[in-house]
Amino acid sequence: MENFVRNTKLNIEEEIKRIEQQPIETLDKIKKIIDVIQVSLALLKTAVIGYQFQNPEEEILFFKVWKPQISGLLMFYVRLYQIEKNRADKSLSVQCRYLKMELENIQKSFLNNSFYDYYRAGQTVLDNQYFIRANYDILSDIHYHLLDRDSSFTTLHDSSVAMILANQHLIEYISGEIDSLSEKLQLKFISIVDSKLLQWTDSKVALVEFIYALYAGKCFNNGNTSLKDIAFCCEALFNIEIGDFYRIFLEIRNRKKSRTQFLDKLKDKIQKMMDELDG
Repeated sequence: MENFVRNTKLNIEEEIKRIEQQPIETLDKIKKIIDVIQVSLALLKTAVIGYQFQNPEEEILFFKVWKPQISGLLMFYVRLYQIEKNRADKSLSVQCRYLKMELENIQKSFLNNSFYDYYRAGQTVLDNQYFIRANYDILSDIHYHLLDRDSSFTTLHDSSVAMILANQHLIEYISGEIDSLSEKLQLKFISIVDSKLLQWTDSKVALVEFIYALYAGKCFNNGNTSLKDIAFCCEALFNIEIGDFYRIFLEIRNRKKSRTQFLDKLKDKIQKMMDELDG
């Protein structure tokens, strides 16, 4: 059985490499890979049903190690398809936020998980209960809805191991994608700054009024951002040196008429634009 599983894994890996080289869309590649793994898992199930394990240790090894390596791969690609579908055609920043949220959710799945603690610690005392088919109890199975829960091919926690392996693959993949997107976003920002694509052409006083409005409105990090950091980012992004923005703000506060002249102007302009679009 060990050789059969090893050959099955090798075949899957070869098919994945072949599919990855095809000039087709990412989602189509993932669907083809999922089909390959499903077929392989069905063949593995047929082989197991017709096989007599030599002893409980071999059965435990199959359901704790061998099967999860393949079923976990299926779980990984199914989840990967969902992730790639959800991030398709989104901006770099939206993709980055989405992937960070997914990564956080996956990492949370390991918290307060007694089986994960058992598996990670390399414990074996409950293996007979967890990985012998005769001891399978669907009422204790939190993964009863996943994959094929045929009692001839299911133990209490083989799917738990598969889920752990799938999540580990996802963490590695998503972390890599976040790093790649972050680098692209940083390069894009640097390109905007270096090319002076956003050159502030209104007055410094107007910009200071805008910066203080952002600060007062707690628009960044729920207000946990310093005024200096906001000013620095605006200076870098808009290619302008503000100077003593505290002194400028004091001048704004001392205005005799409206103290928010720039914001009032912006309000009038956007209302006029919306009125024109409505008309």
